[in-house]
Amino acid sequence: MTDRAPLPGPEPDWNSADSVAQALRKLESADDEASALEAYDQFLWAVGDNHAGSFYPVVLSTLAELARLLTDGGFWTQRAVMEALIDLSGSFVPQPGHEWQDGVPVQPTLQAAVQALRPQVLRLCAGNDARSQSAQELLELIDDQAPPHTG
Repeated sequence: MTDRAPLPGPEPDWNSADSVAQALRKLESADDEASALEAYDQFLWAVGDNHAGSFYPVVLSTLAELARLLTDGGFWTQRAVMEALIDLSGSFVPQPGHEWQDGVPVQPTLQAAVQALRPQVLRLCAGNDARSQSAQELLELIDDQAPPHTG
C-alpha cells in the first residue's frame, strides 16, 4: 500500500490507498473508446458506487483535476470525463450518510463545479463525433440545472 495524504472526504470502503489517483491517471491515459469506457467505470467506482448511482464526498477532491483533464486531455480523456460528470451531476446522489462534508452540502457543491465548466464544455460541442455528443449532453444538463436568472 502506498503512503499518501488522505483525500478530503470519505471514500468507498473498497478503495485502496491510491484508488482515486489511479482512476484519475486512467482517465488521463484513455486513448480509444474501450480505454475511455474502462477509465470512466473505474473513476465512478473510485468516487462512489456505480451500480447504486451514488458518490462519496471524496468526489469533491477530484474536481480540479477533472477540470484540467477536460481542458488539456485528449479526445477520449475528455469524453470519459464528460460521461462521468453527466452521471455524477445528473442521476447520481450522495451515498446515504455522506450528504455533507465539513459543513458543505456535497451534491450542490458538485453541481456548482460542473456549472463552472460550461465554457470548456461549450468549446467541445462542435462536430458530430462521440466527444461532441457527450459535450452536447453535458451542456444540456448544465443548462437544465442552472439557477434561474433574475432580472
